[in-house]
Amino acid sequence: MSRLHWGMFAGVLILIAAPLISGAAPPTVPVREVSITNGPRSTTAGAPIDAHSGTILRASDGFFYWYGESYACGFYWTDPSTPYCGAQVYRSNDMVDWEGPWPLFDATSAAWQNLCMHQPSTPGNGCFRPKVVFNKSTRLYVLWLNTPNFTADGYRVLTSPNPTGPFSPAAKPELHDEGIPDWRGNPHAADGDEALFVDGKGIAWLVWSRGGRLLQERLNSGYTTGAGAPAVIMNYPQLAPWGGVESPSEFAHDGRYYIAMSLPRCPYCAGTGTAIEQATAPGGPWTYQGTVSPDSCGGQPNEVDQLAPGVLLWSSDRWLQGGAAGNWPRLNETKATQQWEVITFDEMDVAPIVCASSFNLVFRGGGV
Repeated sequence: MSRLHWGMFAGVLILIAAPLISGAAPPTVPVREVSITNGPRSTTAGAPIDAHSGTILRASDGFFYWYGESYACGFYWTDPSTPYCGAQVYRSNDMVDWEGPWPLFDATSAAWQNLCMHQPSTPGNGCFRPKVVFNKSTRLYVLWLNTPNFTADGYRVLTSPNPTGPFSPAAKPELHDEGIPDWRGNPHAADGDEALFVDGKGIAWLVWSRGGRLLQERLNSGYTTGAGAPAVIMNYPQLAPWGGVESPSEFAHDGRYYIAMSLPRCPYCAGTGTAIEQATAPGGPWTYQGTVSPDSCGGQPNEVDQLAPGVLLWSSDRWLQGGAAGNWPRLNETKATQQWEVITFDEMDVAPIVCASSFNLVFRGGGV
């Protein structure tokens, strides 16, 4: 991938200036290169990885943590007779060899089963999109989870001092979107896919889809609830059959800010486009850039994660089968895979996704 301009990666090396010694050889920086292959991924114990629509986060201990929703207990979307499986996390020191999983909370409890599977307005819907960031001020990992329904804010927030949990519930978050309808103007709208982003000043932002309409709100200092009126982002084209967007993800590059999103929205569909919004400030205003992948490599875009300064990893959930417009398929996605690719840029615009079967990640500084 000739356009890649790698920043310092996982094992970041800090060089301390020292007087030059005549004739001394310049210090060498150890480099480790690993190959990432797209397709099914397994743990070091040989078990298939069951993590979808989540986050990859590099923690202060140097490990990468892959958070995602689980399906292996037998969850089928829109089927209230099946159980909610919860969210879990895997750990790796090189993005290749993964161990785990660790459950983030006890999803078998009656409280979680009732919340995710037995809401009168959304029976069998499940809970989705486990998004995790680290709050440097509170020293807590903060987890947001979409718990969709049509009667209240559709999110829960949990925190933990450890990246593997367990995570404990915080107060129910409050967002200020009660009067905002869906993209058609229908007030009967549910909060949908969400994303977390922490800017360079330590300010956290939530971007989410409400009935296909994209919203953004600044969060409080604890990253656990909204802190102001949400901005409405509606400058993208409305595409059949669903209209609107979902699966947003905010990220930054060289003083610019971006939101990647699924256009159109289409639950569990294979082959939705990845579209991009761009801004000069983390809270917008936003300009529509266009689509950088027509089919997200046969999946639906999930997230862009910053693995290290200058290294942004795009992921797409490659669902095992796609939903058709107007139909709510009975699906189990335990074996669904993720396509990964490093984001590159054409000047300040996100470059097209090329859907490579494999690519290299470069670790500098010795170890990860």
